[in-house]
Amino acid sequence: MNPARWQEAVVAPGGTHHLVNGEPLYDARFDEVLKFHAPGLAPARDTSGAFHISEGGVPAYTRRFVRTFGYYEGLAAADTAAGWCHIHPDGEPVYPSRWAWCGNFQGGRCTVRDQAGRYIHIDPRGEPLYAKRWRYAGDFRDGIAVVQRDDGLSSHVDAAGELTHGRWFLDLDVFHKAFARARDEFGWTHISPYGEAAYDRRFAAVEPFYNGQARVERFDGGLEVINERGERLVEIRGTPHSEPIEGVVLARTAWGRVQLVEPTSGRPFVSKWTRGSNDREVEALLALKGQPGVPALLGRDRFDMNDRLRLSVCEGDVVGDPRRLRAYSESEAIRVTRGVLTVCAALHEAGWIHTDVHPGNVLVSDPPTLLDFGCALRATYRDPWRGEINWGVWEYVPPEQLADFGRLDPSADVYSAAALCVAMLRGGPPFRVAVQRHFTAGGWPAVRSAFVTARATQGLDDLRPELARALARGLSVDPASRPTASELAEDLAHV
Repeated sequence: MNPARWQEAVVAPGGTHHLVNGEPLYDARFDEVLKFHAPGLAPARDTSGAFHISEGGVPAYTRRFVRTFGYYEGLAAADTAAGWCHIHPDGEPVYPSRWAWCGNFQGGRCTVRDQAGRYIHIDPRGEPLYAKRWRYAGDFRDGIAVVQRDDGLSSHVDAAGELTHGRWFLDLDVFHKAFARARDEFGWTHISPYGEAAYDRRFAAVEPFYNGQARVERFDGGLEVINERGERLVEIRGTPHSEPIEGVVLARTAWGRVQLVEPTSGRPFVSKWTRGSNDREVEALLALKGQPGVPALLGRDRFDMNDRLRLSVCEGDVVGDPRRLRAYSESEAIRVTRGVLTVCAALHEAGWIHTDVHPGNVLVSDPPTLLDFGCALRATYRDPWRGEINWGVWEYVPPEQLADFGRLDPSADVYSAAALCVAMLRGGPPFRVAVQRHFTAGGWPAVRSAFVTARATQGLDDLRPELARALARGLSVDPASRPTASELAEDLAHV
């Protein structure tokens, strides 16, 4: 018996129709189509909305949805104007409930998210399989699914929602051939149905076992194939090592260096080498792609204990050494500060904060350029970052960053930008503390305490009153009293 033509169909390049043996399956064209699934229907979308089509390219029903997806076990997920549900092949909803999102049925069970943002599994009638709600829940496979509780840890449950082994992991996958990928505080491993690690080793990444073997990535960047006891069977990529890069050293720290590289062929670029990882800088720069006043990310070379970024060359000189800089005119100080605030506003909109704004990380260019996103953190006003802090130039960080453990939100960048402006106007740090005297008296805790006190006692009487008032808002010791980056930039435009 020959298979139906829809079973041989593939989505055409461009996603507007289906092909069989390279030929169109039908004459119609759509804005989008997805793969066919039994009973021979494929999701499609045009100007009228989303629906399903037969192998003749004809809509299977008259209803229209926001989005439709493939049929699994006779039911398809659909996004309606009132929420998500599952529909029959004739387009009729299976149940009256509406969810914030629906998955696909696997083994008579499906994961959905309710309007409160909680996950649960339902049966084909749309009824919850159990009472508990999870922060996340994945598909069932062989009667077991991954669920995540509110603290972010994950475990396995059965069809009744009961824990199968009761062990919790940072990340987790379903079981595949008696093993599941799992990540604990030491790295990735494989676990048994009892939640026990199959071996003692940990990796940066692991794949599921395939006929008793799995491809894994070591923390040094090497790739191996291991057996179910974690023993290396073959190394398929050795530890990557870097070659030296020639160039003018622009900056050097305990964590790495920045060089200007002028290759014999090709355009010059900035090489930023870090001992460890540049992950944060990469994510932040990708979020700011195309934003003026930000270096362009050209490439990345990762090696064991060496992570090197290739960045575009940005013209201009840094404002100065954080503790030794020249005085700038009021108009220039405001221009540069507003440029930095514009970049910070875009960064904040993307869900990041810089946390290290100071004269050494800002170029006097057109537009002003903000450098070094290596200390960038994911944080918003609603969801601040919390943790141990050991970076930043003390004269420019906000009071909440002068702590061993802190809580940071976008207002931290606003404070530092205001401090930058004061430093440019004065030709020196915005706050002066006799560091050596306080250190001799009580060590670094005494120095930190002196900086906190300075922020509350040193005023802006030497500045023009209108400008002083605008900067004073940004320099408030109370984060909640500071304007946003966009608001301070606007204030400075009218002083």
